[in-house]
Amino acid sequence: MTTTTTRQKASIANEIYGIVRQAEVGSFVRLDNGRCLGEKLLAGDDFTCPGWEGCDFRFPNPINAWRETHAIGCNVHVTGRTFRNVGGSLWVRVQIEWVGDCEENTFCGGYMLIS
Repeated sequence: MTTTTTRQKASIANEIYGIVRQAEVGSFVRLDNGRCLGEKLLAGDDFTCPGWEGCDFRFPNPINAWRETHAIGCNVHVTGRTFRNVGGSLWVRVQIEWVGDCEENTFCGGYMLIS
């Protein structure tokens, strides 16, 4: 099922090794703070109002019973620095923008698995 959007996407893509990398629904993202081992991004929403600008994705809530019902709105910006972990997987550096609901947006760093 393809969904159409009525708002401009806020997440930023970046070209790495000649391929444009961008976050998508289902992309595996790991936060820098180490509080979670990583999660697959959920679909965001296009709803906007004066205090809510919408979000490209939702980050699953770490409480299993609230995983999807209380997922946190976010945008994911690919910044471009890459590294390989011990298993040979390729990760890219990302900045996660937590979309505030009538509050300022906040940011944190992380990595997104690309292969």
